[in-house]
Amino acid sequence: FRSFQAGETAAIEQMIDFYGGAGTFSSWPLRVRDYACQTTPVNLLDWASAYDFELTPALLATVDIPTLVLWGEVSHPGVKRANELLGQCIPNAGVATIAGAAHFMISTHAKEVAGMIAQHVARTEHNGRLATELCQ
Repeated sequence: FRSFQAGETAAIEQMIDFYGGAGTFSSWPLRVRDYACQTTPVNLLDWASAYDFELTPALLATVDIPTLVLWGEVSHPGVKRANELLGQCIPNAGVATIAGAAHFMISTHAKEVAGMIAQHVARTEHNGRLATELCQ
C-alpha cells in the first residue's frame, strides 16, 4: 500500500512475488506485468476490504454449502496455513494441495485445478442425489 501511494508504479510486484514466489512478477510477459500495474488500485481496494472483514472460526462454521479449499504445494507458508485453517473450520470442506503449484495455480496448473473442481462438483451432485433419494 505504502509503495503504491509513494508513486511506485510497479509496487504490485511485491505482492505478486510474496504470493507467487520470488521472481514471479518478472517472469510474466510484459503485457501481463503492465496489466497488473494498471489494475493495482482495484487490487488494493480488494485487499483493504478484506483486512476490515473479521473471518472467525464461528463464522466459518456457518458455511453450509459444498466447499473446496485448494492451495499450492509451494505457496507461501502463511497462505498454506490460512487455507488449512479454512478447511478445518468450514464443515465438511474438501481440501487439497496442488502439487508443484503456488498462488497463481489457475494459470500454471489449470488442468489440475479444473480436475479437482470437477471431482468436487461430481461428488456434490452425487451426494445431493443420494440425499434427495433418502428423503423421498
